[in-house]
Amino acid sequence: MAHYIIFGDSITYGQNDLKGGWVQYLREELTNDIVYNLGIDGETTTGLVNRLEEEIKPRLSEDDPNIVVIALGVNDSARISLKEFQQNLIQLIKLAQIYTSKIIFIGPAPIDQIKVDPVPWAPEISYKTNLVKQYSETMQMLASQEKLKFVDLFHSLPPEYIKTLDDGLHPNHAGHQMIFEIIKESWKK
Repeated sequence: MAHYIIFGDSITYGQNDLKGGWVQYLREELTNDIVYNLGIDGETTTGLVNRLEEEIKPRLSEDDPNIVVIALGVNDSARISLKEFQQNLIQLIKLAQIYTSKIIFIGPAPIDQIKVDPVPWAPEISYKTNLVKQYSETMQMLASQEKLKFVDLFHSLPPEYIKTLDDGLHPNHAGHQMIFEIIKESWKK
């Protein structure tokens, strides 16, 4: 029985999906495993660096495989520099490797820039498609260097995914289902 410890942002948490989002679908798929959803609204790699160890320790299994999943990047693209993002990812890898060799990165999903540049509920923040893409590519590059599995949501989600983003950032049930299907397929490889 594997222990999946999944860190991320509001999309990881399942915002805008009454059925719980892609992590909940993963939980239902992996019935013989334990899946922890540690997604937090607004989370960035900076925030995760500060909480990763204290969140991992109580969820580790001594007898079964532990898998750390990090699904971030969208909030980082609007709040911290690309250099800081890269440094944070390196630090997260080092911290997670203390507890497991099984680390998976899930890159950021596309956004609908027209709706979130600037964000209506937080006008001091703007999300831009080209930055989300750069942050995804940086995450993919680091995953490749460290020989970690990387799930590329930015390039893998179908064009109709954008239509599931009522607020420009958070997918509805259909969007979470699309994310889940891509993750499920990529983990089979």
